[in-house]
Amino acid sequence: MATSVLGGNLVVQHTGNVTATFQGSNAGYISSLYLGDTKIFTTTQAAGSTFDLGNFSAGTVLNFRLAVHNTGHSFFTGPGSNNIDGIAHALINDAFGENETLVSFEDLLGGGDRDYNDLIFSFSNTEAHDPTATNNNKLVANPEPSTVILLGSGLMGLAAWRMRKKNA
Repeated sequence: MATSVLGGNLVVQHTGNVTATFQGSNAGYISSLYLGDTKIFTTTQAAGSTFDLGNFSAGTVLNFRLAVHNTGHSFFTGPGSNNIDGIAHALINDAFGENETLVSFEDLLGGGDRDYNDLIFSFSNTEAHDPTATNNNKLVANPEPSTVILLGSGLMGLAAWRMRKKNA
């Protein structure tokens, strides 16, 4: 089940090391990802490239910046209020892997096509938090619509099979 939030915060799960992995890009622009003043990746790097971000305390919020070279705009993880257009530009999904969070960016001012596949990164030892929840609580997994439909279909099939078996 995917646990994702648009405009969520990326938070260190356990005190220790965090590693970033560039998962790919579907962007027409060249961009770079930063943590503070440290450049981590550019879109010209190969998917699978990694970068050791160092050690962090549990609960540390990691605020990343996507610098779009072609337009001169920068967009940040977290709520839309972090960005010049007031729109969240990062979709965070912590169901990517065990203790690994996927962050997908939209690189256009105004939200662009809102497909959040322009730059995609994963981070170890992290989880997504919803900044609008009380005390910035960790996200709770909610089933995706397709999962609910599949589960419902299976239960209906099981009920029909049992009724048929009972009547036979």
